[in-house]
Amino acid sequence: MRPTKLIISAFGPYAERTLIDMDKLGASGLYLISGDTGAGKTTIFDAITYALFGRASGDCRDDSKLFRCLNAKPETKTEVDLTFVYAGKEYRIVRNPEYMRPKSRGEGFTKEAASVTFYYPESSGKQGPASRSVSKEKDVAAAVQEIIGIDRDQFTKIAMIAQGDFMKVLLSSTDERKKIFRKIFKTDKFNALQDELKKRANEMDRQCSDSESTACTMIAQIKCGENSAQAETLEQEKNLAAQRQIADWQGVCDMTQAILDEDNLSLKKVQAELEESAKKLADMDKELGRAQNVQKTRDALKKASDELERILPSLAPLKEAKLAAESKQPERDSLQESITTLRNSLPEYDKLELFRGDALKKEGAVKETELRLQKNRQSVEDIKAVIVNFDKELSELGDVGARKQELVAQLDKLSGRQDDLVKVGKNVKELSTLNDAFERAKKAYLAADADYQKISDDYEAKNRAFLNEQAGIIAETLVDDKPCPVCGSTHHPHKACKSLEAPSQAELERLKKAVSTAEADRNEKSAAASQAKGKFEEKRSAVQSLVQELFGECTLEEARERGNTEYAENRDKMAALTLAVAKEEEREKRKVFLEKNIPEKRAELEKLQSAVTDQEKEISGLKAELVSCRNAIEELLKKLAFESKAAAEKQIRETQAVLDRSKRELEKATADYTECESRVNELNAGKNALAKQLEGAPEYDLAALQAGRNQAAEAHNALAHSQNEVSARLAGNKSALEQIGKTVGALGEQLRKRAWIRNLSDTANGGLSGSSKVMLETYVQASYFDRIVSRANIRFRLLSNGQYELVRRKDASNNRSQSGLDLNVLDHSSGKEREVKTLSGGESFLASLSLALGLADEVQSSAGGIQLDTMFVDEGFGSLDDESLKLAINTLQSLAGENRLVGIISHVNELEHKIDKIVRVKKDENKISRVTIEV
Repeated sequence: MRPTKLIISAFGPYAERTLIDMDKLGASGLYLISGDTGAGKTTIFDAITYALFGRASGDCRDDSKLFRCLNAKPETKTEVDLTFVYAGKEYRIVRNPEYMRPKSRGEGFTKEAASVTFYYPESSGKQGPASRSVSKEKDVAAAVQEIIGIDRDQFTKIAMIAQGDFMKVLLSSTDERKKIFRKIFKTDKFNALQDELKKRANEMDRQCSDSESTACTMIAQIKCGENSAQAETLEQEKNLAAQRQIADWQGVCDMTQAILDEDNLSLKKVQAELEESAKKLADMDKELGRAQNVQKTRDALKKASDELERILPSLAPLKEAKLAAESKQPERDSLQESITTLRNSLPEYDKLELFRGDALKKEGAVKETELRLQKNRQSVEDIKAVIVNFDKELSELGDVGARKQELVAQLDKLSGRQDDLVKVGKNVKELSTLNDAFERAKKAYLAADADYQKISDDYEAKNRAFLNEQAGIIAETLVDDKPCPVCGSTHHPHKACKSLEAPSQAELERLKKAVSTAEADRNEKSAAASQAKGKFEEKRSAVQSLVQELFGECTLEEARERGNTEYAENRDKMAALTLAVAKEEEREKRKVFLEKNIPEKRAELEKLQSAVTDQEKEISGLKAELVSCRNAIEELLKKLAFESKAAAEKQIRETQAVLDRSKRELEKATADYTECESRVNELNAGKNALAKQLEGAPEYDLAALQAGRNQAAEAHNALAHSQNEVSARLAGNKSALEQIGKTVGALGEQLRKRAWIRNLSDTANGGLSGSSKVMLETYVQASYFDRIVSRANIRFRLLSNGQYELVRRKDASNNRSQSGLDLNVLDHSSGKEREVKTLSGGESFLASLSLALGLADEVQSSAGGIQLDTMFVDEGFGSLDDESLKLAINTLQSLAGENRLVGIISHVNELEHKIDKIVRVKKDENKISRVTIEV
């Protein structure tokens, strides 16, 4: 892969669209990318990496938000356009990041979305209009991967030995190199295997611990009786279980079984004793029940005798109260008759209320109709007054039309006069404009004529001088007695002399042309002045005719003053006339209004007068009906005992209340006597029955019987508790024995599996005790590292004149830290190994350069033989002396060979004298980076 053309626009320090034609550098050899710090040397490789992979070459610069150049113009697009050749075919990729740009319409900014397009070559292998393209990010990534065969991390290690990465590779520890190699050689799957083995080993540890914990928890739950022969052994096993120190699980099972056997014997014994106790307790309950029944009967007999003695004296007074209440029956019958009479008269009260309501309605109707009558009478008077006023006003508007026509005629006449005045004013203004144009044309003509006269006079003088000069030339050739070629005379007494100020033939020709030009200009100006004069004279004649027509004989100035004065006066008159016409129009509208409304008002008056007559008749009828209602009310009141139905109903309620109270007194007296009599009879019958039940009943000591029964019950409960305790212990111990058996059986298999998984995990993670701390991933990376060191030593021995060689350290400095990727240097001058940190600055650079080149070679080889025809080496040469610098340049020249182009990014001035091809990067006075190629 070799870049041939790179376009950087508003990217990094490149504010403008910058073209770098890398084809000028050829296809092989060294070239230098030179420039001051911060000018944008490394940005060239960043742009190539970004175009291919969408990211910069260095992690510290890999932020798409920082790609946009802050000095770029708002309309300049941020993008990278890369054309490269791979396997003889030309490819192109254009990519831009997401950034903010000005809106195309309106103010403010909008977000420009990130985009990328990859162009395949045409059938000719070159880029052209028919090149196929893809634009989706995943399609572009797949195309780059398919063509180049490596990803961004591999590309930056093969094609770019970046700033600071030299020493990072050389001086890193095993852990740091693991992270570097993991990205480059994709060894993360081995690391994942290590993690998975460690996870599974830890899981087996947890399972074994859980099983052992479960079994030990079961031991803590085993119980035995106080007098058990296994009590001491059980206590010892529980102590061992608490400390997770059980060694003989079979002994634990045997002990538990012995406890179960003891409790089975105890349970049988307790069950026999409990059965005997239950029989005894049942007999005692029967005897106690009989004694309690006899005592309850005696208590009930005494209670009945006491109550009969208490209520018997109340029976006679209750009978007397009952007879007194029954004697008031005639009074109650009289009250009932009065209530019935009043209730029968209630419909007459309803008629009374109807008549009263009707009378109230008719009184309201009379008042309402009288109010409307009064209002209508007032309306009749008001409309009569309005009609009188309207008639008077209409008679005053008789001449309204004629007056308006007179005013409109005056207004039209003044308007026509104003138009004439405006026309005159416009023509006078146009005349003034034509006069000014004529004066300007006349001045231009006079100036052109003066120029012509001056140039013509100068030409005549110069022409005469020229002719005289020609005579002087001929005179110099005249000889006495020889004929003159002009006049033929042989005698020459007065020879012409040459003038010192005579013009040349060319100068004379220029003056002649100037005269012609001036004459033409004068003639043109003369024609223009004549034309302007004609227009002025024509307009003046027309204006004078208009002025005479309007004002008679007067000057134009007088006409202008009179026109302005008259125009102002007419304007005021027209305003007054317009106002008068508007008033006449209002009067005209008023007349139309009156002519329409007077008949309407007369019709309205007739309608109101008719309504007044109808209302007077209506009032008379209502008053007659009201007198009839009042007569009917008086007749009803004579027949009824009360003024209203409400008063009658009140009397009914009060009489009913007295009647109800008398009935309640009778009911209560009857109920009290009946209840007392029934209770006396009931108590006598109960006493006789209870006395019969106690005939022949023995005397019992109830307290002694209850105490004996309680003592027997306590003994029975103690036996039942003992039975429950033994049964619960049996169930718990049996379950514990079963669980321990299952758990111990599974624990044996778990311990065997844990042993081999833990050993495998420790081996893969470098954790075997007494062995080197080399992990599986490190072991695989060490194979790559050995090949990298081998490739690096080919160059390092050359660069160090055979003194040094890099050696991978096999063992760590102690068995506690990880090892396998540490690096030493073998000093052949002493035959001893030492740490690479002991090398000098220049030696460290050469070693790191060799190691970086070896890494690039190995990555390229492991990537499947990819073809990368370009490499960049970024900085580090400043620490080398002249000899070391020369060796480094020769090494890189050898690395380039005939098919690779190696670019050195540096600001070391000495390199410019050692490398012929230079890409120079500079910032101008505006801090904008510029690129030039010197070959």
